[in-house]
Amino acid sequence: MRMIKQWLLGAMLMTVSLSLWSHATLNMAEGEARALSSNQKIGSVFISAPDIADYQVVDNHKVVVFGRSTGKATVILFSEEGATLQTRDIVVSKSVSDVKSHIKAMYPDANVIVNNLDDKVVLSGTVSTEKEKDGINQLVGELLGRSVENYDLEWKTDNGQSLRMDFMRRRSYSGVVNNIEVVTTKQVNVKLSVVEVSHSLIQNFGLDFYSSGQSSGVFVNPLRSISSDNIIAAITAINDDEVGQVLAEPNLSVISGETASFIVGGELPIATVVNDRVNVEYKEFGVRLEMMAKVLTDDNIRLSLMPEVSSVDTQYGNSTYNIPAFKTRRAHTTVELADGQSFVLGGLLNNEERELLRKIPFIGDIPILGSLFRYTETERNKTELLIVATVNLVKPVETGSVRMPTFQRTTNAERFFVLPKIQSKQQASSNRVLSEQILSEGGFKK
Repeated sequence: MRMIKQWLLGAMLMTVSLSLWSHATLNMAEGEARALSSNQKIGSVFISAPDIADYQVVDNHKVVVFGRSTGKATVILFSEEGATLQTRDIVVSKSVSDVKSHIKAMYPDANVIVNNLDDKVVLSGTVSTEKEKDGINQLVGELLGRSVENYDLEWKTDNGQSLRMDFMRRRSYSGVVNNIEVVTTKQVNVKLSVVEVSHSLIQNFGLDFYSSGQSSGVFVNPLRSISSDNIIAAITAINDDEVGQVLAEPNLSVISGETASFIVGGELPIATVVNDRVNVEYKEFGVRLEMMAKVLTDDNIRLSLMPEVSSVDTQYGNSTYNIPAFKTRRAHTTVELADGQSFVLGGLLNNEERELLRKIPFIGDIPILGSLFRYTETERNKTELLIVATVNLVKPVETGSVRMPTFQRTTNAERFFVLPKIQSKQQASSNRVLSEQILSEGGFKK
């Protein structure tokens, strides 16, 4: 009895496995052939789409199925008695042998696997750069003749226009699954210095009755030979806001192929009345920076920057409705740099003129003689915005390798009389080790 049960169980499992096998999908390329065999004699064969896949009977127990064109079909094998022996779904895809050879020829160092899965082509493996990944994806999609959909990154300006970055374009091909991974994700660090350099020219005419013994005019020599190496040092040494000032020094890091933004400033509320309803909109002003970066190779970085410096302009605002105006200086540039290189973006000028007339009443209006009793002042301010950028490839660092600045407590007497801090070397070394341990653990200590 037990043997009969085991025999029945084995027969059921064999029937289930044959049924599953008989319905398995045949994935083949155009022109590829597969053989279907049966223990029973094959009486007839039916195929649903002969223009996609066809067959050839070899003998009473074997049939060869081959692909003609891309698409799907179904083949059914019948016995001489009309019973169904096999039912197989057929998926015919483009041959990927040419695709593999083209990838090997154009990207010899890439480790890429190309597989057909139903009507889709799956790309897997590893490459060294994002450029290789995008290039292989585009190569496969174009060789297979798949439709493409482009995803562009755009910048929106205040006037409603869009700036499209072609080098940041991402392509998606229908039926192409791109699972290729980049071995090391590149990160780009951009250190920027936004500097405003002013050259003021004041011309005084006549006698100044309101000053005591001062010269009739002050002239400021222009800054010459400004470069990315000395601009910050020169402004810091002069320490005069009328000559130059550093507006912002952001330090941004971004993954290759992504975007980053930075703003230092504020928001100004602007109220408008529409249909007896008050709407409040906030207008940003200050120093703004938007950037896109993409690592092309290990030594080339393509960078797109859109800096903007804006401020409230009280001169041209609408005082009746309390609507302010804004001064805006904006630029857009795309450059290609090597790791560690710098560039300077300038030419964003702003000119301001102010005239002042002071005179003694009645006497200052007398022709010719009145010029001795008038004081005229003309002030011209010319401001140029300079942006100094340095680009570097960076890698994340471990938490334990980060070193933060430390401090030592001092007394009022030590600070007032500039007394040296007395501390043993052993105590200093112990404090240094303890501080580094606390900082490496995120600032917490049990």
